[in-house]
Amino acid sequence: MKMTKVEASIEINKPVKDVFAYASDWKHWVDWREGLIDLKPTSEIDKGNDARYAYTVRVGGLKFHLETEIHYYKENSGWQGIVNKGFPHKMQWTFENKASKTFVTYIVEYSPPWFLIGPLLNFFILKPNWQRMLKKTLNNLKIYIEGPQKKNTSD
Repeated sequence: MKMTKVEASIEINKPVKDVFAYASDWKHWVDWREGLIDLKPTSEIDKGNDARYAYTVRVGGLKFHLETEIHYYKENSGWQGIVNKGFPHKMQWTFENKASKTFVTYIVEYSPPWFLIGPLLNFFILKPNWQRMLKKTLNNLKIYIEGPQKKNTSD
């Protein structure tokens, strides 16, 4: 089954070590990751490879109960999260040092349950909701890291 890929990027005016330290700390995720609620670690490891987290996420008015396991974790570079319970998808986070700034990319790949949602519904509903969610998530991260303001929850 073909995977749908959604990608968003942002430049944050802080060094990569600061951005990565904040973004990789699961205790902050509910503050800036759009739609994320009820997050908790489900493994003894709570950061890095093989760490697992259970959470609920809202995408396009739908709630998904998920568990994600972290793979390919590299300090100040990124990680991949693979969902092992719930709506099947994977997430990739990359952090690139650009002088005293950080370029962050967030990628989500998923295979819609075609028996429930056809390609047109994916194109017009599910994928645009993922795109909005990724952009809002990155904007929230930028706001939290660059200043003391609260995240912007408006479209």
